[in-house]
Amino acid sequence: MTMKIVLALAFVLISLIACNKYGEDHPCYDETLVHQNACTTDCEGFEGCDGIIYCNECEAAKQGISAK
Repeated sequence: MTMKIVLALAFVLISLIACNKYGEDHPCYDETLVHQNACTTDCEGFEGCDGIIYCNECEAAKQGISAK
């Protein structure tokens, strides 16, 4: 259980860094994907079009990042 929490927090941190690094000007950013809905806690890994691995597609979408 603790390892899942650590991994989830790591992916959230990476997601925030990626969002801050690229922001809305990045060609990979899609404002229509951004949402505040809760995502599942499954963390199979999802590579966004920005090359960053997010916990899952929902977490990437919350940052406005789509699939490759």
